[in-house]
Amino acid sequence: MNTGTKGRRAWSGLLWLALAAAGCWSGGAVAQNSSGAIPDGRGRVVALAAGSFHNCALRSDGSVACWGSNWTGESTAPSRGHFTAVAAGYFHSCGLHSDGSVECWGGSSSVRAVPAGERFTAIASGTYHVCGLRANGSVVCWGDNSDGQATPPINRQVFVALTAGEDHTCGLRADGVAVCWGSNTYGGAAVPAGETFTAISTSLYHTCGFRAVGTAVCWGNGLGNSVSASQVYTSLTAGGLHTCGLSPSGNAVCGGVNTHGQANPPLTRAYRYTALAAGSDHTCALNQSSNVVCWGDNTYGQTNVPRGPFGMGAVAAGVSHTCDLDADGTLVCVGSNTSGESTPPAGSYADIGAGAAFSCARAATGNLSCWGFNDAGRATPPAGQYASMEIGYMGGCALAADGAAACWGNNNNGQATPPYPPFALPLGSVRYRRIDSGSSHSCGVFSNGNGTCWGYSSTGATTVPAGSWLAISAGNQFSCGLKSTGQLACWGGGIGATPPPSGAFKAIASGMSHACAIRDTGELACWGDNAYGQTNAPAGRYVHVTSGDRHSCAIREDGMRTCWGAVP
Repeated sequence: MNTGTKGRRAWSGLLWLALAAAGCWSGGAVAQNSSGAIPDGRGRVVALAAGSFHNCALRSDGSVACWGSNWTGESTAPSRGHFTAVAAGYFHSCGLHSDGSVECWGGSSSVRAVPAGERFTAIASGTYHVCGLRANGSVVCWGDNSDGQATPPINRQVFVALTAGEDHTCGLRADGVAVCWGSNTYGGAAVPAGETFTAISTSLYHTCGFRAVGTAVCWGNGLGNSVSASQVYTSLTAGGLHTCGLSPSGNAVCGGVNTHGQANPPLTRAYRYTALAAGSDHTCALNQSSNVVCWGDNTYGQTNVPRGPFGMGAVAAGVSHTCDLDADGTLVCVGSNTSGESTPPAGSYADIGAGAAFSCARAATGNLSCWGFNDAGRATPPAGQYASMEIGYMGGCALAADGAAACWGNNNNGQATPPYPPFALPLGSVRYRRIDSGSSHSCGVFSNGNGTCWGYSSTGATTVPAGSWLAISAGNQFSCGLKSTGQLACWGGGIGATPPPSGAFKAIASGMSHACAIRDTGELACWGDNAYGQTNAPAGRYVHVTSGDRHSCAIREDGMRTCWGAVP
């Protein structure tokens, strides 16, 4: 969808991409509270919305974060709630909750006045209006209606998709016919006769339709009305005065006005894209590692993509080394390198983990790679595609998209042999939703919230208390868990089993003899062995934490990485 100022308003574009997403870290599980607030920086970006001068990103955990202009609060996303869609307009943003309700922030009171009791399957934001698609295919709009853009046709039109511009709105029927209403001042509402589409995108000056054969056509008087008749696309997004599409190879192909470089996407091999969203004078994209890349006008910081809140970059604390995952998927490791554990392979990755003299990474494809010391097969991960990965002292565990668990490495106590759920599951249901690898035992959370640990049990580290869990983190002969209520609990032996702090938390990470957690408010709390200062958590607000042997690391809300203790 799109937006602009009359006579030169900006556009706002929305594009969705659903990705299998999961995060990982090293040394203990990272979990989110059921509130849906941005918890730990590890959820992958699954959808983008580009407004006029700001952007919003939807993460796999259902949280939303926005950046760029914030004149009326359009970039101040709600910290609570679980969203399935996000849309951005001129001075506002909206999110679609998992229950079908809509919440809008910023903008005028008329935009924020969502019709009471309505439930939707999709939303689209224009400049000053918003439209929602009901399950029965009918449309409800609210906000500015000065040109009839918020008055959908009443002749029983049934739609499957929506896109909204400044003063007109378009819906796509199941038969591929596009229907537009509102102003046709620039010709953007005059759908070409006889054309059918699989997707549509509109701006102030023009509208584009994406045909089933992969070609596109645009109509209207805007200078951005420029797509090649012969170019094959996989998706298309219309900006203020430019249009961008994805080629089958993942390249962004843009045309139209290029005053701010909005039509000049990065073209290096590192930038192969899976989704695009165009704003007024800028464009954003998801690359193949699910990282966000933006280019064009940056007057309001709309191309300064924040790092931490979107899982773009991560840090993993090992025993004597630390590994960083940069925003472009590049790996950098520092510290001990006696076995090559700090010499990562080239390539682009989505997740990183570090253990004792070895490291592992997960590619965006789900394939696992490990390097360094390979005693007991700790650096030999299983083949296949995985949605998440957790690295322990001498091995690791990973979860497939269907919740199937696989562990590798040292198995002298059975820590690499995850049990099956001790309860009946419907066919095709998820087996595990969380898993973690420690020193001599491993832990997981089943799909029903029950917890389990396996491996070395003499200290009681595998005796999980009753209750419902978000995550259980395995350390060295102790375990700590995050309850569904947000409270912490630890059990087992050693200093690491020290009673954890009280309060509400949203993430936890266990090291060898200490553990750290992130409170609901973003502050860190650590406990256990502090011989090297590894529990002296720094002040500030954080989105991700990882605990190793004698040090811990975390990523702040602004994306900056910090470590404390005996830092390699």
